[in-house]
Amino acid sequence: MVSVDDSRLTELAAEPPERLFPVLDRAAAMGPLVVLMAVLPGLTSLAVVPFERPTVELGASPPPVADLEIQSPWGRWLVAQPWRDWPSLDRLPAKWLPVVPAYLASVVLVWMVWHAARGLFGARTGLLAVVVVCCHTPVVLLGRTIEPLALSAVVATATVTGFVTHLQRTNHWLSVFLLVAALGLATTLLLAAPLACPVVVLVVTAVICHPAGELGVWGNGAVVTRTPVAGRWHGPVSGFLMIGGAVVLVSMWELKDGQPLTHSGILAGIGRGLSGWPVPIGRLEWLRTLGWLSGPLLLGIVDVTRDVFGANRDRRPVAVLAMVWAILVPLSIGLAESGYPFHLAEAFVVVPLAVLAARGIESICERRVTVGPVVAATWLSGCLGADGLLSRMLGQVVAGTGEQLVVVLLMAIAVGTGVAVSCRDNEVFRRRILIGCLVLVLVSQVITGWLQVPVATLDALALVEN
Repeated sequence: MVSVDDSRLTELAAEPPERLFPVLDRAAAMGPLVVLMAVLPGLTSLAVVPFERPTVELGASPPPVADLEIQSPWGRWLVAQPWRDWPSLDRLPAKWLPVVPAYLASVVLVWMVWHAARGLFGARTGLLAVVVVCCHTPVVLLGRTIEPLALSAVVATATVTGFVTHLQRTNHWLSVFLLVAALGLATTLLLAAPLACPVVVLVVTAVICHPAGELGVWGNGAVVTRTPVAGRWHGPVSGFLMIGGAVVLVSMWELKDGQPLTHSGILAGIGRGLSGWPVPIGRLEWLRTLGWLSGPLLLGIVDVTRDVFGANRDRRPVAVLAMVWAILVPLSIGLAESGYPFHLAEAFVVVPLAVLAARGIESICERRVTVGPVVAATWLSGCLGADGLLSRMLGQVVAGTGEQLVVVLLMAIAVGTGVAVSCRDNEVFRRRILIGCLVLVLVSQVITGWLQVPVATLDALALVEN
C-alpha cells in the first residue's frame, strides 16, 4: 500500500494556474485589427519622415544598384522602375511615389506573417506575431526602399505556406494551393534567387515531416482527424510536382526571353546566397536589430523544441518545420553575400522570427513557462533593446564585447532565479509579474521600433550618399 502525505495531496488538488489574456481566444475574429496594424505603421512613418533619395526622382536614371548587385532578372526590372516614365505620372511629382510598391509589399508581408503563424500554430499566435512585427524597425524600413525586398520575402513565404496548406487541406496531388506554391517558387527564382535554397529546404522539410496518409497534423493538435490522404506518396509527389512546375515556368520564361539559364543571372544569384560564409562572424551585429524580440524569441525556440521532443506526436511535424526555419535564420544571414543578398536574407527571416517570438509570448499567456525564465528573458530583451536604441540615437554602435554579453546573461539568470524564489508560493504575485513582463516587452517593441525609424532612415540615406 502506497501512502501519500498531506502536502502531496494538496499539490495534486491545487488548480492549474489560470491563463493570461483569455481575450486571445477571439483572435480569429480580429482580422480588421490585423489590417490596421499592417497599414498604419509604414504609412505614418512616410508621413512623419518623408521619403528622400536623389537617385530616384522622376525622370532620373535608375540607381546603380540595379546593375551592380541585383542579378535576378525581375529584380533588376523592378529596381529600374519603368513606370516612372509613364506620361500620366508626370502630373504626380510626389517624392514617395517610388516607394509605393515597396510599402504595399511590406503591408502584404505583415499579412503573410499573420497567415504563416496562424496556419502553423493558430490564430492567437498569428495575432501576436503581427503585434510584434508591425512596428519592428526593419519591417517598417522595408516599405521605404525601392529595392523589392519585401516583395521577395512575400513570394518566398507564399511558396512555403502554399505548399503546407496543400498538404493540410487537399486529398489530391494537384490543387490551387500547389499552383500558388509553384508560382511562388518560380517568382522567387526570377525575383530573388538567393532565397531559393532556403525555400527548397523548407519544402523538403515539409515533405519529410508530413506523415504518410494523414491529414490535419499541420493544424491544431486538438482537432487532428487522421484522415487518409492520397496514400503515402502524397507529400513527395506534391513536392516533385511543385518544384518541377517551377522549373518549367522559369525555363519557359528563359526561352521567351532568349537567354539561357546560365546567362540570366539566376544561377549566379543562387550562388550569392551561399558565398558569404568566409565572413559570418561580422554578421553578429545583426543581432542588435532583434532588440525587444530577443527574449520572446528564446522562449519561442524553447517551446518549439519541447514540442519536437515531446510526447505529443501531433505537434511534432509543425514544430520540426518551425525548428528548421529557425535554424535557417542564422544560416541565411551568415551565408548570404554582403550587399543585396544579405538584405534579402534579412527580409526573409522576418517571418520565422516573428512566428517564434509570438510563440514565446503565447507560451507565457498559456502558463507553459514559469516566472524565472520569463523574467530572465525580459531582462535580456531590455538590455538588447536599450543597446539598439542607444546605437540608433547616438549614430554609432555602442561598444560591446563577448564578456559583456556573458555578464548580461548571468545577471538575467540571477534576476530570474531571485524573482522566482521570492514569489514561489504567491500565485497573484506571479500573475502580476508575468503580465508586467508581457506589457513591458510588447509596448517597448511597438514604441521603440517606431521611434527608431527616423534615425534609421537618415543612416540609410547617408550610407547611400557615401
